[in-house]
Amino acid sequence: MEHYFVDTGGSLSMKPLTKRDWELIRLLREDGRLSDAELARELGLSKSAVRWRRMNLQREGYLKVAAFLRFEKLGYPYAYILLKLRAEVSRRDLLSFEKELLDNKYVFDLKEIMGNYNLLIGVFSEGLDELYREINNILMGRSYIQDYIILSGVKTLKSEGISFPDALIK
Repeated sequence: MEHYFVDTGGSLSMKPLTKRDWELIRLLREDGRLSDAELARELGLSKSAVRWRRMNLQREGYLKVAAFLRFEKLGYPYAYILLKLRAEVSRRDLLSFEKELLDNKYVFDLKEIMGNYNLLIGVFSEGLDELYREINNILMGRSYIQDYIILSGVKTLKSEGISFPDALIK
């Protein structure tokens, strides 16, 4: 099962995408398992044209194949941590911390963000005790962390393609 998503890599200066590219991306976000033939029918293009566009988007790094672990289906708790770092944190400490997070098998997402907080970290585990322990391992003893907010996951909607009416029912 393949899912596609757009990754701008944090860059604001990316090659402009065409209207057709955005239509293709929209369809893949709605159902990442659509075949090139199904996409071609939806877009009114040939199968080879769709394949070329999709492959080009992947080659340029705008579109990636990804798998989403459905934590609630497995009964796994998960959380997001918003981290505010002290202004004086060194680039070396930040990179070392980010590498540690990327190597952590319980961290499923890591993003540098803008605004009042600097990092968004997604963490999961097989049980609540382990989740709390892993969050503490990430947060404790780091003098460069100024503040944090922990948001516990309850239900994933968008990445699973759950429609609004279905979200209300479940």
